[in-house]
Amino acid sequence: MDFTSLNISTLANYLRTVPSVTALLGDMDALDIVEVGDGNLNYVYFVSSQANPRASLVVKQALPYMRLVGEGWPLTRHRSDREAHALRQFGALCPQHVPQVLHFDSAQSLIIMQRLSHHQNLRKGLIQGLRYPFLAQHLSGYLARTLFHGSDLYLGADAKKQAVAQTINGELCKITEDLVFTCPFEDHASNVYSPALPRTEIERLHNNPALRVAAAQMKWAFMNQTETLLHGDLHTGSVMVNQTDTYVIDPEFACYGPLGFDPGLLLANLFTAYLSQDWHRLQAGEDPAPYQDWLLAQAGDLWRGFSESFLRLWQEHEDQAGAGFMGCARDASSQTLFRQQFVRRIFSDALGFAGCELIRRTLGLAKVAEVASIPDPQARAAIELRTLSLGEALLLQRHHIINIDQALDLARQTRRSLP
Repeated sequence: MDFTSLNISTLANYLRTVPSVTALLGDMDALDIVEVGDGNLNYVYFVSSQANPRASLVVKQALPYMRLVGEGWPLTRHRSDREAHALRQFGALCPQHVPQVLHFDSAQSLIIMQRLSHHQNLRKGLIQGLRYPFLAQHLSGYLARTLFHGSDLYLGADAKKQAVAQTINGELCKITEDLVFTCPFEDHASNVYSPALPRTEIERLHNNPALRVAAAQMKWAFMNQTETLLHGDLHTGSVMVNQTDTYVIDPEFACYGPLGFDPGLLLANLFTAYLSQDWHRLQAGEDPAPYQDWLLAQAGDLWRGFSESFLRLWQEHEDQAGAGFMGCARDASSQTLFRQQFVRRIFSDALGFAGCELIRRTLGLAKVAEVASIPDPQARAAIELRTLSLGEALLLQRHHIINIDQALDLARQTRRSLP
């Protein structure tokens, strides 16, 4: 069957051909179909039974171009193959945190999956000042399990190399290489600058050799450190939450890359939420400080929970296997030192990737709603200046910040030091 771009009118006819869908939804002549995609790449639909609205699902179709830009930016629609594979891989490791894939059609670049009807996009919830009691615990556990089990610390050497070959995601990796690590650090045509952001500050960053070298180092790491299977785009918009559950969605950028990449992107987005509350909480008539303290606590608990869980999984695996990465004849002190230095390097990488993410979300093409939605140009620019300052500091100081508490202090200092 040739590829067909589906829409609300034609989707119902397609769904009639999928037995698992008809079994779930029942009367296929009485469906509610709503197009809800607000992302940069794809079209997303909610489909539910009119007779039983609780019977519902999500349909996601990749088109042969980037939705944010249009047909002027061609993009392989087979990115959906990578997403379906990653959803199944991560779902096997963390079924409580990954939506179930109900059907995948490679020819139509279409995924049908579990609908998270009682969950909210995390980014939107944070803008509203909502708190989620299990957020850091769930995300840190997800990160530890997915990142550990895709690495050489768990997989056999042959299996790991085969996994790398099977998950090459060239076009979407190129987007990351360009839009995260390259274009924001030069005056590129794809960049989008808010009108009140001082041009002098943009030029200062673009002409800072140390910053550009640091960004290039992180780009090299992303391109060459094929350490584990990444989600690849793990920001707060890729998380669905409620008071008891946390789900990670949209892994179409999945690829093998550095262990610090996914944690770094999450940390950056929590920092962005933290800085932007100086607008959002004041607009709600609230003191920003308590919620900002909660956000930084989530960032701290996220990293500490991830590193502790990662080390625990590592130890348990080697105990069960009766051998370790360093070999069988190893003393406890060398093993401990290796693990400490290993996690320390992941942390340094995570800070560097966080710095790049903060800068690219401010100067680059794809923005974040917590900042872009601020209608006051001067207020938005003030938060953007703090975001750029924190991103620059994390990127340049990543080897000197020795623990997450120092990174959180840097975020506090950045917020206080700029008007």
